[in-house]
Amino acid sequence: MAQSPKKLYLAIRAARELVREYPDEFIAWTTLISAEMDTSEEDYESASKHLFEAFDKFPEHSIFFALGIYLESTFVYPVYDETKIEEIKSMLNKMDAKSKGILYYSMAKLHEFEYPEQYESYLLKAIAEYPEFPRYYLCLGRYYISNESIEKGKQYVREGLLRVKECFNEASLPDYEISLYSFIDEEIGGLYMFDEFYKEYKEMSL
Repeated sequence: MAQSPKKLYLAIRAARELVREYPDEFIAWTTLISAEMDTSEEDYESASKHLFEAFDKFPEHSIFFALGIYLESTFVYPVYDETKIEEIKSMLNKMDAKSKGILYYSMAKLHEFEYPEQYESYLLKAIAEYPEFPRYYLCLGRYYISNESIEKGKQYVREGLLRVKECFNEASLPDYEISLYSFIDEEIGGLYMFDEFYKEYKEMSL
């Protein structure tokens, strides 16, 4: 559950002090980024900025770069030019499988409306790289169903639902603070979702 505005402000301020004091400590950066993730979407610009800075310091943790691209392309700059897209593509051979999946999913979202054939292609690549995340299957299934490939779409939706780990509703909402890792698993991966969304997809798969 998200923190109160006052508690959130204090957590971010303390985390920024931690980074200033220990700029080469991995835990300091993850603490700061996690604090910034536990906020409303209009503040994601700061989180994405710090993710790229953390990646520069810890290039072996490619999840920083991948999540930074997701936040930037989803909440901050939803349209990239071709130069930026080529720059993202050039990073793929340096990424682990989970990070590649997130990058391909981000690319799919960027191409969803103007270049739907690339939307399909990038989702297929996301699934190939990291098949554990339900979201990739569910998005692809919805895409096929909306384009009259009904049975194919239903199959992808079913595949996605098989990978959902847990559903919850407002009454049973887990009492936890958002971290960059829980954000990835829930918001991007779809491993955990609300009952109402699960039921919507379930009906779609029938």
